[in-house]
Amino acid sequence: MQLNPIHVVYKKFRVTSFASVDLPGARTTFWIADAEAIKRVTSDRYTFQKDAVEYEMINFCGGSLLSAKESDWKRHRSVAMSAFNEANVALVWSEALRVMNEWFEQLDATGHDITTDLLPHITQATLLVIATANFGKRVSWTADPTAKPPPGFKLTFRTAFMDAVHNVVFRAIVPGWFYQFSSLIKVPYLSSRALRSQLAYADLRTHMLDLVASARAETTGGECSGGSGRALLRNLVEANMNQDEASRKLTEGEILSNIFVFLLAGHETTTHTLCFAFVLLALYPDWQKKVYEEVIRVWPADVPVTQLMTFTKECTLACIRETLRLLPSAPRLPKDVHTNTLLPGTHFTPGSKDSPSVETGKFTMAIPAGSVIVMDIWALHMNTLYWGEDVAEFKPERFLDTASYQWPRHAFLPFSGGARSCIGQRFAVAEMIGVIASVVRWYEIRVPDDLAKMPFEEQKESLLKWTSGITLTPVNARVKLCRRV
Repeated sequence: MQLNPIHVVYKKFRVTSFASVDLPGARTTFWIADAEAIKRVTSDRYTFQKDAVEYEMINFCGGSLLSAKESDWKRHRSVAMSAFNEANVALVWSEALRVMNEWFEQLDATGHDITTDLLPHITQATLLVIATANFGKRVSWTADPTAKPPPGFKLTFRTAFMDAVHNVVFRAIVPGWFYQFSSLIKVPYLSSRALRSQLAYADLRTHMLDLVASARAETTGGECSGGSGRALLRNLVEANMNQDEASRKLTEGEILSNIFVFLLAGHETTTHTLCFAFVLLALYPDWQKKVYEEVIRVWPADVPVTQLMTFTKECTLACIRETLRLLPSAPRLPKDVHTNTLLPGTHFTPGSKDSPSVETGKFTMAIPAGSVIVMDIWALHMNTLYWGEDVAEFKPERFLDTASYQWPRHAFLPFSGGARSCIGQRFAVAEMIGVIASVVRWYEIRVPDDLAKMPFEEQKESLLKWTSGITLTPVNARVKLCRRV
């Protein structure tokens, strides 16, 4: 499996934390893959704060929950938090099943055995789920994304959003003057992309303003037609209309930025994790069988698949967690250090197949104000002190507690940790369970025929390739879906 080279640095120097300076005069960066040190970082959000500049690219037209600094972050979180409740989780579950069933109808119309790249399909699925569950915008799987946009628009909502996401990094690195310049002087590739980016962001803004206007009219009229599926949008709009509590007031720009961030973070991280999970289930059929047997206990042939899942789901959840351990969506999270402080580290002797890594001592690092801390989530998840010498192997059983074993919860942070951990993690886990359970219930997932005769390690290397984007992004998540009979 493709790993990041920095993982080996910890092993080379036999430490769980180290410092680096990239250029003369640059700030010192402290790389942390130590569970105790990371816990201290996530517990002290005043000493260790997000670098707002790092998140400027996702600020649609104002601050948001993800990018806000401490005082503003409390305001954004207090507005959004109540929308992520039990009713929302139940809606996520039912919408995930609805969307999957619509996809299955399309798959079945093309044949029983289909080899496909999962990324576009799962992207569509997660976007449809979050659009309904958080914003009350319910769209069917079969709605044609190339259909004629509504009056006043050049792009449909789905196309505008996906084009905007595709151009997030492009928009961040291309200076504002280039857009006007490229309209006068055509630059190959860049001018057409700049034009597409401008159009996507402009139309997406108008689509979102329509959503906001609709929710504002409902709120003013005392209506609630969106049900729990519009809870987040209503919270954002009510905060904008609030004239009494400054601590819960949002500007219109902040509403739009939060809508964009929740759509982006809520679908992209889940999409990529699901793609990796399905590939791993294809590569490890024994674990796919365990998940199938777990699912079939609650979904025998005569049970409607739209019911809320209440069965014990240890195997399914263990597979999701192991996927997030091996391939975390956000591999590293940087923090600015605002006060001189100390953090612990650990010396260790690397192990081997026959002998485990051994802790050989503790040390303390002096962390000066003005430096940068990188919570190296990926390296933490690959730390042999916590996970054993087989850290590079897909072994979901490491997430199953027994009478003599408790999995190391302190060394697992796929959704970050502390007060600023991901607000939508229960949403994401419910959706992933629903999607995986649905697919495994009705389809056997196999390695594509063109790779099936290759050595196992070559299959893994090919199918688990990734690239760095806003999150860790799969580039070859191909599987063969075979309808169960």
